Amino acid sequence: MADGQGFTVDVDALKEAGLGLSDLLSALDELQVENIDCDRKFVGHGGLEDSYESFTTRWQIGVTNLTKDGTELSHRLIDAAGRYIEAEQKHHDMLQAIIHGTGPDPGLGDDGG
Repeated sequence: MADGQGFTVDVDALKEAGLGLSDLLSALDELQVENIDCDRKFVGHGGLEDSYESFTTRWQIGVTNLTKDGTELSHRLIDAAGRYIEAEQKHHDMLQAIIHGTGPDPGLGDDGG
């Protein structure tokens, strides 16, 4: 709320959050688990090899899920910002048309007639 004047949205913050998250996910994509994974034979112990492989497999699944969810969130934030901009422009244009007498009469309903 903005001092009792209604609901406000910081559209720039929505866009920046969505774009920032997208940048972060791009950086995360470059740090694939397989890039730091080593061959099992270099671990040296059978039990440790199995644990290491299990850990890196689960880690990659987690990174994949995080990336998928983060991408969806990024798109939704950017889309929401766009929708707020569109709605604000639509209402601005409608009010300007009413003020200048070129729009529909708001007292006559949705179709103006």
